[in-house]
Amino acid sequence: MHCSADLSDYRERAESDEATGQYAPGNSRSSGTAGRLLKSVTRTLRETIGNRGNSADLDREELLAPDGFVDDTLTVVVGIAAGALIGLLGTTVLAVVTGSPWALVAGLLIWLGSTAYLVRRRTVQGAISAGGYGVALVLLLVPVLAFSPATDVDGGLAERGSIFLVLGILVVGPVLIAAGIGWTAAQFAPGDGDADGE
Repeated sequence: MHCSADLSDYRERAESDEATGQYAPGNSRSSGTAGRLLKSVTRTLRETIGNRGNSADLDREELLAPDGFVDDTLTVVVGIAAGALIGLLGTTVLAVVTGSPWALVAGLLIWLGSTAYLVRRRTVQGAISAGGYGVALVLLLVPVLAFSPATDVDGGLAERGSIFLVLGILVVGPVLIAAGIGWTAAQFAPGDGDADGE
């Protein structure tokens, strides 16, 4: 570099060799081979990690699949809990409205029927959705208690109408919450949540 030699040809040849992947005189062939080997190992590691990630995603999807063990178990748990709540509310309303011991039998049938329906939903989202709508429907019957013979009212039909209105206002919130839970769960249900055993 201090002898005033013209090195432009050397520089052009070195840049050309680097661009085409060949080796300049100053570089060793072993370092280029090491670089290629490092790139190959890096590529292989990335593919392996990517495949493992995809495998984990597939395992997770299979675990939470509509016909998987976890989903089926959660469906049964939700079905039993929601069925018991529907049966309890239905029995209470019927017992107060009718004042008959047959209300207990009807309430038992409501409980068993709703539980059997809910646990047969295809997904846990379907069970939550149907359970939420069922609870909302039973809560809508609560204002009917105003017209029950067991309700002691002095003012006649007008007074009963007032009680009906008050009870209706009181259950609006719980009805909206239960129906909202049912609607939200339905949005996350994969496929047809009402198909039995499909």
